[in-house]
Amino acid sequence: MTESEAVDPQSLFLQFAPNLYFDEPKRSNDPWISKDTNTTSDQDQVWYTVAEQSVPTSIHPFWKTIKTWTNEPHLLIPPIEKAEIISNTMDEIIQRKLIPKRKTKDAPLMETIEYHFDGDDRGRVIYQPIVEPEKTLETMLPFYYPKVKAYSFVYDATSLPRRHYDDSHSNNSEEDYDHDHDNEEEEEEEKKGMLRLQIIPLPGDDQLTAMKDSKMQYALKTILHKLFKWCIQTRLGYKKRAQHDTLIPKETYVTMYQYLKAKYANDLVSNWTEKTDPQKYVFEDIGIASYLLCLWQQEDRKPTFIDLGCGNGLLTYLLTSEGYQGYGIDVAERKIWSKLRNGNHDQLRVEALYPAQAVYPGIDWLIGNHADELVPWIPLIAAKSGAQCKFMVIPCCFYGLDGTKRLVLNTNTTDEEEGGVGGGKYKAYTRYVKEIATQCGFQVEQDHLRIPSTKNIAIVGRKRRDEKVDMTTLRSIETKGSTFVPRKNDRDKELERRERKRSKIEKK
Repeated sequence: MTESEAVDPQSLFLQFAPNLYFDEPKRSNDPWISKDTNTTSDQDQVWYTVAEQSVPTSIHPFWKTIKTWTNEPHLLIPPIEKAEIISNTMDEIIQRKLIPKRKTKDAPLMETIEYHFDGDDRGRVIYQPIVEPEKTLETMLPFYYPKVKAYSFVYDATSLPRRHYDDSHSNNSEEDYDHDHDNEEEEEEEKKGMLRLQIIPLPGDDQLTAMKDSKMQYALKTILHKLFKWCIQTRLGYKKRAQHDTLIPKETYVTMYQYLKAKYANDLVSNWTEKTDPQKYVFEDIGIASYLLCLWQQEDRKPTFIDLGCGNGLLTYLLTSEGYQGYGIDVAERKIWSKLRNGNHDQLRVEALYPAQAVYPGIDWLIGNHADELVPWIPLIAAKSGAQCKFMVIPCCFYGLDGTKRLVLNTNTTDEEEGGVGGGKYKAYTRYVKEIATQCGFQVEQDHLRIPSTKNIAIVGRKRRDEKVDMTTLRSIETKGSTFVPRKNDRDKELERRERKRSKIEKK
């Protein structure tokens, strides 16, 4: 039995109730200070504790989390895109460059990180921004960075009682942290430590006024909470189930997303005419368009596409605006189509699709972005449309080939790509769609998209298992959807409602 099975993880996470000292920060008596803080007086080196929280782990999850955050700071501070490691001295003093996501508004920041090891019971990491020539910290710190001269995370197990405490390890070197310990699991269950968030205030801020700012307090409490959760998750052996960036590099995607966001987002949000929330749909479709464009950059030429069940038409608009030839189809027109057609009426088309009859010879890609009842059909349509035709679908609602939601899904199937057994109805539905795509002759690929939606799995068919399409298999799949009836648009539904109402009145 693993520890995560023996211990209720929620009971550990609920222990977060930090002591906060923002109003009266506690002067620290810890002996650790920065090896080179570039200070001009002893007062400039005084550390203050602003928050602390006990954590039910040993020091090993602390160091594992800290080292992960050194290379991936966006996990701690979301406005940061990445870090460039400039130098690393014996894995003790590291210089890195923080690259912000909003490159046109925020400047990069150079930072020094110091690891201070003190055995199995105490450790500290210090973060200090590097002041550029002829600048001051007050003027150069970006909005996402704490308004302090330096800040630090401390793990201290000596200030809490433990059932097992052996000080024979107190002089362990840093190298010990890279080795496996035979008793590590038992040690994790027994040990506790105190996490402290400490700061050196900005020069001249003797009254620690920066700590009185509510936004600063919220940000500092949030990063301490993240450290607390990550330590527990590491103790429990947490593994991320959603695998992002399996088909395209993350940096490639992020660069494309930032480009499209800067080019289109403000105008689209400001001029949104639909009743839906533009903050969700605009940025979601920019994310999907970014992913497709990165995927298509791997092609020998610019592909053509059709967006089946295109909805508001935004994805089609973004792709065509970037120079790709294609169009969208949906059962009903939307208000915003007049803006998104770019003067080309055929770019967004009203059409009731009968998928068993649909075929698009010469088209390179079929897209199903949360296309409801069309999603399970799209691999089949792509297979019939020619050897050149590929597809990407993002499943949403659980429609079967018959166009209804009466589909019976197996939620207990083991799927290593989905992170083990089960995974709920959505994972079961994606397996259903992948099985259809496999039967249609595709080598199925999958990725988790970085979009603001819980329905974020992309199923991609770019390669065929066989050169020839097995038409007998395709016909047998089509038979399962022989009762499919296209969805009625809102206008037709309203007409039917009025007709029923009129009939009732006449009967009276």
